[in-house]
Amino acid sequence: MFGNREMMTSPVQQPFVWVAEYLDGSHLSEFDYITKKENNFCSIHRDNLLRFGLLGNGASMYFEVYGGIFKILGQMIEVDYVTNEKSYQLTGRAMNYKDIITYKDAEFVFNPKVEGSGQTMITQFNFGYKTKFTIDDTDFHFQAICQIPMNQLASLELRLVSSKDLNGRLAIKRNGRTVDFIEAPLQSNLGGSIHWELR
Repeated sequence: MFGNREMMTSPVQQPFVWVAEYLDGSHLSEFDYITKKENNFCSIHRDNLLRFGLLGNGASMYFEVYGGIFKILGQMIEVDYVTNEKSYQLTGRAMNYKDIITYKDAEFVFNPKVEGSGQTMITQFNFGYKTKFTIDDTDFHFQAICQIPMNQLASLELRLVSSKDLNGRLAIKRNGRTVDFIEAPLQSNLGGSIHWELR
């Protein structure tokens, strides 16, 4: 589904739609590509997911449910947390990242002097996941959301909580090469969050 160029446009007026691609090759999209009927996000079968993301405007943006690695406009994005002693793999782990998330940011614009002048506009599309896992004796809660604002650069919002104090940094990889380090010391059970522009 995500590799099919004919499906990289939205079947409705909004620029992007979420799409859940299943292991058997079938899919469920926010709006059906034939009937245009809206589907419910809660209808997604998470145990059978292969990929989840957005299609539209000729673009394909998603993550592989097994491993949680993002594929954004043909680029593979991975994230590690690195200290002087150890590297903690946040994406690419041998597990399913199936607690999927998607939502839209919107604003309502109106002229208070003109009745019926209001209009709702989507300002940003978001998709990703949250997960938890243990590496050695350290528990992690990790959330990764790809944010696609209208007419601006996309970014990743990364949130991380550790059960221990860690003095490290996030390592962001593009197509297997580390392209950025972000200092990110963590206090036990206290979350940290960063935004990283997809450039």
